[in-house]
Amino acid sequence: MKLFVSILRELTEAFLFAVVGLFVIALPVIAVAAVAKLQGVNTLGVLRFLPLLIAGLIPYVLPLSFLLAVVSTYGRLAADNEWTAIRMAGWNPLRMVLPGLVLGLGLALGTDWMLEEFMPPIRRAQEGYRFQAIREQFKELKPGETELQLEKFFLSSAWREGDDFLNAVLFVPEHGKERARWILAERVRFQFTEKEVFLFLQKARILVGPSDVRNENPVFRIDLGQLQPEKEGSFGATRHKTSAELAQLVLDPKTPAPKKSAYVYEIHNRRALSSTYLMFLLLGVPTGILLRKGTQLGALSAAVGYALAFYLLSMRLSKELSTSHVLPPAVGAWCVVGVGALVGAYLMRRAVRR
Repeated sequence: MKLFVSILRELTEAFLFAVVGLFVIALPVIAVAAVAKLQGVNTLGVLRFLPLLIAGLIPYVLPLSFLLAVVSTYGRLAADNEWTAIRMAGWNPLRMVLPGLVLGLGLALGTDWMLEEFMPPIRRAQEGYRFQAIREQFKELKPGETELQLEKFFLSSAWREGDDFLNAVLFVPEHGKERARWILAERVRFQFTEKEVFLFLQKARILVGPSDVRNENPVFRIDLGQLQPEKEGSFGATRHKTSAELAQLVLDPKTPAPKKSAYVYEIHNRRALSSTYLMFLLLGVPTGILLRKGTQLGALSAAVGYALAFYLLSMRLSKELSTSHVLPPAVGAWCVVGVGALVGAYLMRRAVRR
């Protein structure tokens, strides 16, 4: 029991250290991503967006941190010859994996809850905040600014005269039955309400498809909500629904077959991501034992390589196999995890027999 508690404590400390370290390393990248997503938004608005981006990374940082902790802990046991001493004492080496299994199962259950119930509202909040921040910035016209953009809506002018844009080109995206429009105007002035924006134009030329219409003083009303992007991709909308909501849609006979396949894939993909702790345990223990005797850097580099390969294959290969109907969606979601677990079992067998 003392050995179990000792290894579990060391694993937990290494895991927490890895979590903090990875977020510290990733923070500059997260900040750059926030600035890119909120172009034109002031610094305070970007800083408020950072917690939402950080929360969205938690289910992906935790498994990698667990893998690094496993490699580091079991690698130290091998480097200090504790692994050999324990085996010589007659202990089954698999008993020393139990602390990692306990920690991994606990993290897997927590991550499964996050992916199924916590992450969909976070993703909705990310997009809602992003649009709201850009819209508020859009409503606060900066003096001298000659370009404005809100999602697909775009305006570019030669210069400004007070709040008016002179010699301007506008693009108003399609919405519902309204077609997209290109507008050229000598003068454009905006008037904002809480949910709408009015465009007062002078000497406008309006291009809608093949038609070319001229108007001296047209006025356009645009609902700001209609500029918010809609996720139409077969896998896009699923990210914003909880697993319970997806399961109901799968059972609904009115759900089209392509969307049903996307929902099934998303449900199983979340479960597969939650199970990566067990796969990383199978990969991490033998990697630490087999490589740590040489150099710590080699073992940790291999661990990072495992994680990168898994996430790339999971995001690309699994989805491609499912969308192209090479494999059923449920099978495609688990294929990368299954292959990784088999490789880990093979490496574990080698490490135990040495």
